[in-house]
Amino acid sequence: MLAFLDTEFTDLVIRPRLLSVGLVTELGHGREFYAEVTDSDRIDATSGYGRGAVLPQFGQVADAACSYAELGRRLCAFLGGLVAALHDDEFVDVAYGYHLDWELVDLAIRDCGAAHWASMRRRIRPSNVYAFTGFDAGKVASEAYFRAQALAPVARHHALCDARALRVAFDAATRAAARPGRAAKPRERQAAGVDAA
Repeated sequence: MLAFLDTEFTDLVIRPRLLSVGLVTELGHGREFYAEVTDSDRIDATSGYGRGAVLPQFGQVADAACSYAELGRRLCAFLGGLVAALHDDEFVDVAYGYHLDWELVDLAIRDCGAAHWASMRRRIRPSNVYAFTGFDAGKVASEAYFRAQALAPVARHHALCDARALRVAFDAATRAAARPGRAAKPRERQAAGVDAA
């Protein structure tokens, strides 16, 4: 199973801290997760950029607001549900756009004290979405998606919208790779469930 992850965080430089998480599964599985923190220390530590682009979009998804600890518990439960749906030889591939996305999610779950996270984590394979999609077809498709979302309640720099854009990019890259006469690259084959040679 493939899931797409995006996060928003306080800043890139001093001490990045998680603000929100969006996770969406590949088309056909239809599961989504979104949560945003209410902890004032995190909100107060948000950079000027985050205050202008991220925080104004908070409060648009029902029941998403929670403490950082609760966000970790919700994340663990959501990922646990994905893992529980797997067959014995399957994994959840979590595709992110920036390495800090996964690091902050992993930290949030560890910080909430989820006892079974270490065993569940063995069934999850995080990797950069661009290893799956490349940059061309996926980039064009995600930019088109962002333009279409510009006036929606959640747009670019909202973790749920950005996770959906990663899925759109993957779908476009997969279609481009399937065109006649184009051999799939090893990571594209792996993403499609075929072991790379």
